[in-house]
Amino acid sequence: MPFSTESTPANRRAYTVLALLLAAVAGTVNATGFVALGVHTSHMSGNMASLGESLALGDGALAFRAAQVLLAFVVGAVCAAALLDASRRRERGRHVAALAVEVVTLAGIGVALDSAPGTRAPVLLWGLAFAMGLQNALVTRVSGAVVRTTHVTGILTDIGIQLVQMFAWVRDGSRGQGVRGVLRRLRALPSAIEFERTRLHLGLGLSFLLGCTGGPLLYLRHGPAALGLPCVVLLLLIGLDLSPAAARGAPRDSTSQA
Repeated sequence: MPFSTESTPANRRAYTVLALLLAAVAGTVNATGFVALGVHTSHMSGNMASLGESLALGDGALAFRAAQVLLAFVVGAVCAAALLDASRRRERGRHVAALAVEVVTLAGIGVALDSAPGTRAPVLLWGLAFAMGLQNALVTRVSGAVVRTTHVTGILTDIGIQLVQMFAWVRDGSRGQGVRGVLRRLRALPSAIEFERTRLHLGLGLSFLLGCTGGPLLYLRHGPAALGLPCVVLLLLIGLDLSPAAARGAPRDSTSQA
């Protein structure tokens, strides 16, 4: 299990790199998709709310669009889970198929937007939601449901919880030792797993924000070519997953160890 006391530093570093890069990809895709198509496709809470609101208002067209986005996200998650299950026995390259499908999907959407400027074809929304569902399921499986990268609600919740856990770690470890004990415990805090978890989730939030900022800026300046950036990041991850180092210390799908 990642970020447990049993996981190795090498595995935790690998999870961190994977999660941070994919959070940036999700932020880029989500914000760029909104600028290009007018819909956020990386988090489903808003789309579920839109579905309910549309049903309440009797707006069938808007309800149908929201339902399509939700369904596409679920289909992406199913696709990722199936691909990971099929490759779970490989020593390396276990995540290549899922990452490659995401690359092809995002690249295809970029080409479609470039060939038909201003289009808001529903299939493009489906594609973006599919890619985000696929990515979210990939990271969820790899991290043992510890990390999500396509939305920040859980990340912010975890940060709040972990701040209290860090305080408790310092308090319990310095109980009865006075100010010196507190200072000693604070100096040791960076080695605590509670600190590492907090650092990870802060990094995820910042990576998502970076993607949300950089994606639209690139899209406004360079058009659909902006989707090439997340594709490059995903291709980098594919290369890392195929490297010899992946067999020695890269993240493993936690479900494959059952």
